[in-house]
Amino acid sequence: MKDLTGQRFGKLIVLERATSNSKSGNARWTCRCDCGGIVTVIGSHLRDRHTSSCGCLKMCDALQGHSRERIYRTWRGMHQRCYNKTHDKYKWYGEKGIVICSEWHDFMAFREWALGSGYTDNLTIDRTNPDGNYCPENCRWVDMKFQANNKTNNRIVTWLNENYTVSQFAEKLHVPYHTVRNQMKLGWGIEKIVLQANGG
Repeated sequence: MKDLTGQRFGKLIVLERATSNSKSGNARWTCRCDCGGIVTVIGSHLRDRHTSSCGCLKMCDALQGHSRERIYRTWRGMHQRCYNKTHDKYKWYGEKGIVICSEWHDFMAFREWALGSGYTDNLTIDRTNPDGNYCPENCRWVDMKFQANNKTNNRIVTWLNENYTVSQFAEKLHVPYHTVRNQMKLGWGIEKIVLQANGG
């Protein structure tokens, strides 16, 4: 059997031989598509050009001319985070069990929801519950600053019986975020940070 590792077939680069063969006993190969998708393909299908992408080429035909839109990149990135194990953010999404609702596996359905829910090119998709899935009931469009304050790894501080993320707390004190962050790393208490911000 010829080793296909490292070879290119259309948009696919062969990464390694898959651990299992096809039902008919043919060798299968794990490939990375130029779009970032990962797919497992029977070797003969690669060699005879039967399969030359992860499916994105066929998908582009169904996108009705929207593949260059930012909203498509948002949709594609969402899928990469949830389903591509080699993606640098997979551990925070797919590995934690976060998935995308079946309706949004269809780009045009996602696009219709987005445009009807306030999408503009300066906003990002945000999950209301950071531990929840991507679905209409749990998603909204927000700016980057708002989304940063909604991350599960944000540290929460309490001052005057109100809870703040570090970013929100720094803004409340009218000081740079990195200043408050560094003060906390030095072990400063909230009272000391507030006193310093007020010139004390």
